[in-house]
Amino acid sequence: MTFPQTDFPHWAQTALAESSWEGFIDVDGAWIHYITWGDVTKPPLVLIHGNAACGEWWRFIAPFLAEDYYVIAPDLAGMGDSSHTGRYERERYAQQVVTVAQTLAPGRKPLLVGHSLGGMVAILAGNAYGEQLAGIVVVDWPPQEPELKDPSPFDLANPQPRIYPDRDSALARFKVVPKQDVNCAFYLQHIAQHSIKAEDGGWRWKFDPAALSQRRKPSFVSDLLAMRCPAALMWGALTARFDDSVRRLCREKFTGILPMTEIPNSRHHVMLDEPLALVTALRTQLANWR
Repeated sequence: MTFPQTDFPHWAQTALAESSWEGFIDVDGAWIHYITWGDVTKPPLVLIHGNAACGEWWRFIAPFLAEDYYVIAPDLAGMGDSSHTGRYERERYAQQVVTVAQTLAPGRKPLLVGHSLGGMVAILAGNAYGEQLAGIVVVDWPPQEPELKDPSPFDLANPQPRIYPDRDSALARFKVVPKQDVNCAFYLQHIAQHSIKAEDGGWRWKFDPAALSQRRKPSFVSDLLAMRCPAALMWGALTARFDDSVRRLCREKFTGILPMTEIPNSRHHVMLDEPLALVTALRTQLANWR
């Protein structure tokens, strides 16, 4: 199912019409695809997507940030249009993100914004390359594993891509993980259309199933406290990722140390629920650092 552009709200039509550029950069043998918006002379801002996602997840966010920044949205290896390499350690992702930023904006310290898995990558990048970064914003990636965890929605024991007979069949199966309703249906449809590709006489998801199998460590609290660049946390007010125990932990550990922002009326996939509120929160936090 494809939404005609006329069904988009005016602000979304404006964002979709904004010029962007795409390319590939070789990082340690992986061809990393990226999208950019805005003036290359402005401060670089890298937007890092979540698991099984791609840079298109930022399509309706990036143009509004490009008013003040040179915005870069890479596809992590094994996802989007980047190479399937079989090497998906999260530390490699951090290296990919920083290398892409340094290649496209040499000599300037980038800001990193990571959603979900991208938040973990931003933390790892901050730990490894902190002096080379202007700051990181972690969006709905809890610093400690919630007490109640859902089992993995992916079949990690059988990581074979599923082939659908036609494009509509693949689009009909698209869903976000963790599962949730979304407030902006057009945004979800846009992402779905950029998450599949034709292959082997049918259609499949772009991501490599093997890229989903890497596990996180249970806590990043000490990493955030020892961060060698400015850091901030954001999460959706309705997200299951930040349960009462995680929010209490954040208040106890980070009050007065890290800025923390709760985005109203949004779940884990904040940009699909309240994209403009996320833009406002990011603009405010980044402006404070500037």
